[in-house]
Amino acid sequence: MTSTTKPPPTRICVFCGSKPGASPAHLASARALARTMHEHSIQLVYGGGTTGMMGAIARTLVQLSGPDAVMGVTPSSLLADERPDAPPGEGQHQGSSKVPASWRRRMGLTGGGKGTVGATTTTPDETAKLRLDSQYGHVTIVPDIQRRKRYMMELVRDGGPGSGFVALSGGIGTLDELMEVVSWNQKGAHRRGACMVNVEGYWDGVLQWLEKMIEEKFAGEHVKHILGSVTDAGEAVAWLKGYEEGRASEWI
Repeated sequence: MTSTTKPPPTRICVFCGSKPGASPAHLASARALARTMHEHSIQLVYGGGTTGMMGAIARTLVQLSGPDAVMGVTPSSLLADERPDAPPGEGQHQGSSKVPASWRRRMGLTGGGKGTVGATTTTPDETAKLRLDSQYGHVTIVPDIQRRKRYMMELVRDGGPGSGFVALSGGIGTLDELMEVVSWNQKGAHRRGACMVNVEGYWDGVLQWLEKMIEEKFAGEHVKHILGSVTDAGEAVAWLKGYEEGRASEWI
């Protein structure tokens, strides 16, 4: 009998700044990535912010693909900072049937009653709240930053072919999130690639540091396989699609 199970959607988790940056090229890269994701029917996982680079990519993808294409994950302690223009409680629902089926299955949401969240790996617990924002898509409110980072990784880990992580321009938080998913890849928590979009040389210093790390024998050449770099946002989707899961034998 032929299986009719629908494959999971491709998901890309984008790390980027809550500020727009000095050069217009940074915001332009966020919008360009959103357009490419729309063209390839890719879902966005991101930190849930409504300002700067974060707001630009979510807003653009919602305009093109609709709110079901976006899932933000925001710690409750950062709501005021990261979602200042999202009205409190707008479209709030917990375990609602309004959450698209692909997100519901991953979250372990039940279909009735109080809409509790099921126990699957580190999915949001009973304190998590789901909101639907007409401009920025779905957002899950979680208790803390570590829960956010782990949950975003799992959404991508369980996505379809071509799923992975992209770092646009951003600050310390962006770099922290990027390096953590690279480290998790090495430790076997997932098998997804990560790619930096190096707009106007923004990530040049990080690329030089990685080369120095390899030169000084603190990392192997395989790191450059896990973490790639492109100069155009559209190329990031192609890079992730071509990412091979073969692992080098040397580990950090």
